[in-house]
Amino acid sequence: MSGGSYNYAYDKVLEMADSLERYSKDPLRLAFAKHLQKVAVAMHDIEWVDSGDYGEGDEVDAIKAVLGESWKGMAVEEALAQIDEIREHVAELRRD
Repeated sequence: MSGGSYNYAYDKVLEMADSLERYSKDPLRLAFAKHLQKVAVAMHDIEWVDSGDYGEGDEVDAIKAVLGESWKGMAVEEALAQIDEIREHVAELRRD
């Protein structure tokens, strides 16, 4: 498989970031454009991993760059939410 597992959605994000940088002078919008560029890189890397063009884990650094220093706490929160969902599912199975 090669590319396209998410229809190259990162390209649209890059287009918006580029447009913001090209046509805006507002500092907040320009800062957002830089953030979108990081998001697009992470999206690209995820898509390429999921398409088999990159190896598993090659997306991690780009994702961490988007999430910043809080990435670890956010990942722990998500893992705990998944655990809660599994516990609820197991509890339902026990009731049945």
